[in-house]
Amino acid sequence: MKLLYITTTLLLSCAVMLCQNLYAQQFPAYQVTAYDSSLSSGYFFITPFKRPGTMSQSNPYHFILDRQGRMVYFKEFIPGSNTGSFCIQPNGIMSYSANGKFFLMDSTFTVIDSIKAGNGIFTDGHELQVLPNGNFLLLGFEFVTMDLSSYNMFMQNGSPGSSNANVKCNVIQELDPSMNVVFEWHCRDHFAFADVDEAFLSGPLSVDWTHCNALEQDVDGNFLLSTRHFNEITKISRSDSSVIWRLGGKQNQFVFTNDSQQFKGQHDIRVTANGNITLFDNGAGGSIIHPASAKEYFIDNSAMTATLAWSYVENPNSYSRSMGSVNRDIDGNTILNYGTITNSNILLNRVDSNGQKIFEIEFADSLASYRSYHYNSLPWDMNRPVVSCFDIGGQYFLDAGPGHASYLWSDGSTTQLIPYTMNDTFFVFVPKGQGGYISSEWFTAPCFANTVNEHVPAGISLSPNPANGKVKVEFSLFSDEHIAIRIYSQSGQLTQPAQSLNLKKGENVFTFDTSSLSGGVYYLQLSGIEFFEGRTFIVR
Repeated sequence: MKLLYITTTLLLSCAVMLCQNLYAQQFPAYQVTAYDSSLSSGYFFITPFKRPGTMSQSNPYHFILDRQGRMVYFKEFIPGSNTGSFCIQPNGIMSYSANGKFFLMDSTFTVIDSIKAGNGIFTDGHELQVLPNGNFLLLGFEFVTMDLSSYNMFMQNGSPGSSNANVKCNVIQELDPSMNVVFEWHCRDHFAFADVDEAFLSGPLSVDWTHCNALEQDVDGNFLLSTRHFNEITKISRSDSSVIWRLGGKQNQFVFTNDSQQFKGQHDIRVTANGNITLFDNGAGGSIIHPASAKEYFIDNSAMTATLAWSYVENPNSYSRSMGSVNRDIDGNTILNYGTITNSNILLNRVDSNGQKIFEIEFADSLASYRSYHYNSLPWDMNRPVVSCFDIGGQYFLDAGPGHASYLWSDGSTTQLIPYTMNDTFFVFVPKGQGGYISSEWFTAPCFANTVNEHVPAGISLSPNPANGKVKVEFSLFSDEHIAIRIYSQSGQLTQPAQSLNLKKGENVFTFDTSSLSGGVYYLQLSGIEFFEGRTFIVR
């Protein structure tokens, strides 16, 4: 295993410092502090943000980073919002929460639909899952008036609750594709108020009672519910809504065979491929606090035992006040998102089954992400801009391709073409979807090594060259194409508006007039959906 440690004082393959310096006004600075160079693919989805009022930069973001931590996509949201879980659903659609609903995006990062709870229930941004049957599983909440005057559990000093308390209670809903509610489960019908951990009770009048934060469909089709303020995972029958068992908290029914601390304030209950469950143990809840950790349990439903099968602690002196997630890769690695972790700026790391750290990212000002995800591959092509290189009379240029509303290069340039004078690293961001930006692959090789186009079987032929007023262009296409024709001067300027041709598969021939061009070296560029190529020519 080749493990590299990268800080902002170095400029390695990840080039984190370059990314931070240029885009400090575009997205929050970060650094990759661990990276395994033997990993060949993968993307991280995170939602870094800072709670309002705690720093000047409180805007939330969507980030997609590649396996090295290089920025692939980002989008900034309005200040003070929390976009929750930015992820890819099993059907290939991306989702996130904002403004009291969940939004669904396609591969172009365009919102195509929104989901919200039915039957007058408010939508809770903690969880949305697209189930194998195409239904939507989500969390909602409602407000119920309760007389809590007999519960001396408030203010951390045994104060009684209000006789007219406004209590927030969670609700589980399953919706069919037509948004009809086909399953509904109310916490208030199955839990007693005293099941709550007093450490989570503050004001006696307005009470966040259950604070459920995750849902998961178990292998048997029943549901697992994480109730943070109870320090409890509950298994619920899909067929009759009954409680099958309760793990953790005051109503725990299991023996924890090798984990006397159990879990507190947990997040992100998930079922692994082997049928075990994972969760993020925040370690914060009640008077006793323990380190934040990832935990995997084997649940024996007959013996009613919970055995800790695997765990990982990053820092024995750190607990997490809120948020957090644990996700297991298909290759057996685990992604830990630490939420609002104490004594650390780590947002996430990725560890193997032996606890060896293979990726880690930190933010300069302790930003947090509700959850983080890693995908070994994506179910669609992001269609990132392609940087090509061409030579006009000995001067090389990098071209980000036409058709983008704006360009932002790693050297600060904002044009489609930039001069290329050294074998350095370049990349460009262009707009993507609705308010987002996507980057090209990083251009690091010598310019001449990047002029091959796999979509062109025989290249382009120009004749005569030097031109004598008319130039014949011959080339082949693999399929019918709408081709844009552009001519650039030796300084990289477009000499005239682009022309368009609808061409057929196979051999194509057309001519263009050079009589309006003064003597010099020029570059002819042809571009289509599956075609991008160019040639230099001379005008006498």
